[in-house]
Amino acid sequence: MLKFIAMTLSTAICLRLYLGWSRRQAEAQIEEMQRAAFNTPGAAPPIPAAVVVAGAGLVGGHLLLARLLGQPGRQTALSLLLGGMVGGLSFWRAGAREAP
Repeated sequence: MLKFIAMTLSTAICLRLYLGWSRRQAEAQIEEMQRAAFNTPGAAPPIPAAVVVAGAGLVGGHLLLARLLGQPGRQTALSLLLGGMVGGLSFWRAGAREAP
């Protein structure tokens, strides 16, 4: 049970940090696209590749850590789901406080 709680909390914390970082990266990318391609179709994607790779790394890191700790598959999936929900809710609540 301790492994499950640790995995869930670590996922929630890492996801909260990832979402803040990825939002800043995407906003910077959109601003750069608007400056570079004024009145022309842009060729750059709105989400940088680093954000996609980091997201895959977050999920992969969770699965690797679960494997190293010997956590069963269903508990791994449940801790990823619950950690994602807690981290996403934390990010959403923090964003709600920042909005005017």
